[in-house]
Amino acid sequence: MQQLYQILNKTISIQSDDPMFIEEFHKDYQWFERTLDDKFPCDIKIDLHDNQLQINDYRIDLSSHPTPKHYAFQVVISEIMSQMNDYYLIHAGVVKMDDQVIVLSGPPGIGKSTIVKALVDKGFIYYSDDCAPLHKQSGKIYPFPRSMWIVDKPDNTNSIRKKKAIPVIFRSDELEPLKAKAFICLIDDTSDDQPMKLNLSLKSTDNPLIDELKQLPGIHFFRRHPVHAEYCIQYPVSKRITQSIQTVCSKYKKHLWTMYRVPPIRTCFERRAKTKKVSPHQMASEIISEMKMFESWVTPSNNETLMASLMNISRKLQDVNCFFISAGNLISEIETIIEIIRST
Repeated sequence: MQQLYQILNKTISIQSDDPMFIEEFHKDYQWFERTLDDKFPCDIKIDLHDNQLQINDYRIDLSSHPTPKHYAFQVVISEIMSQMNDYYLIHAGVVKMDDQVIVLSGPPGIGKSTIVKALVDKGFIYYSDDCAPLHKQSGKIYPFPRSMWIVDKPDNTNSIRKKKAIPVIFRSDELEPLKAKAFICLIDDTSDDQPMKLNLSLKSTDNPLIDELKQLPGIHFFRRHPVHAEYCIQYPVSKRITQSIQTVCSKYKKHLWTMYRVPPIRTCFERRAKTKKVSPHQMASEIISEMKMFESWVTPSNNETLMASLMNISRKLQDVNCFFISAGNLISEIETIIEIIRST
């Protein structure tokens, strides 16, 4: 089974002996589908057969992974996104009203998708609920309309969200690259006292990565699976500890399947959202801290430095209205966002 997609400026061909793998990809990326054509050049060729994943000429053996198809999906998405070198992939939802694009950024678990869905229900046009590609040259926001992923049943005793996909109906003639009218960043300033949590999937339990992480002060380990090397690490909010963890994980990258942050539990549902107008530089600084960064398995990274990204994004936002919203209950968040849109 084979499908062809045009995602931003990259053409991707996907083949697999598992129809479910392509069906899952297509469920999210169907808007980007293109007609198969042997003469159409592909930037990324992906082939998954018998737990062997091949991306262009690079092969990855997944036979020892506890969930090889799920991991293959993660690797494929990371590889595709890592090659979008002409864009900053901002972690944000995007909606449009009256030819004005509004970008809603914020950390994982803050409620971006829920807010985007609420705005779409009020008549806004859906661009994206998770990724806002900012073109590095033009400064325009490109549509990225995948399925919305919404928290299904929040569980205050478990910080791992359970989400469900919400299909979205959109018209191609409504989706075009536009410069943003406003950037709005949601901030949960009540979560600073909560510890940081990371989930790690390792290639073995006898692992030098874990041994070295255990030498770092302030880190607590929890086993997440009785057989497979699945761990959760918890530590106090600290840039120093975070940088130390990143250094160790980079050093022992070949021993690591995946690592991802667990969003903190929101504790601000009972208060009203508050607005603060900020400078483009302040907004760019917040965006950089949550920007989606992907590493390529196939080609060496040619990402620019964070400082260069910060300065370039700041320049692109010079004519954009920028606001921080201290997150609160959903109704007040929606009211605050609509008020900002009307006043800009």
